[in-house]
Amino acid sequence: MSGQTYGKLDIAAQWGRLNGSIVALIDVIPDDKLDWSPREDLWNFRGILTHVATTRHSWLATAVQDGEATPDVFRSIGTKESVEEQVQLSWTRVERFLSAQANLDKVYEGVRFDEPFSYSGHWIAFHLLEHDIHHRADIFHYLALLEIEHPEIGTP
Repeated sequence: MSGQTYGKLDIAAQWGRLNGSIVALIDVIPDDKLDWSPREDLWNFRGILTHVATTRHSWLATAVQDGEATPDVFRSIGTKESVEEQVQLSWTRVERFLSAQANLDKVYEGVRFDEPFSYSGHWIAFHLLEHDIHHRADIFHYLALLEIEHPEIGTP
């Protein structure tokens, strides 16, 4: 990967809208369904959203080593408002990472999950973006199974 150059990665604005759509979906989850899952072996809404926030923080803390403190998301998520707060807090951290071209162009090397890694900042950004999209789809599906209407949320 070293020696490769990439064009400017300009996805922060679109990703910010995606994050906003995740927050909008949190708003329509009934309070009494935050811990609902269609099956015992699948995460509930709270688990999905906790996973989104912790994954963002984890990549930036362990792979990127951005030097920022990582909140204890698991202990912080109790109410829907705290879920929204943690999703937004983790997005703010990702947005800071995306805002510096040097972060994206850098190659990050180390050990993650006991395996050596070498990823560009571009790879990390697109991995996290795909991860957010994947779990937003989970939320859409869960709401559909509960027959809960949600706002029309598109991705241009």
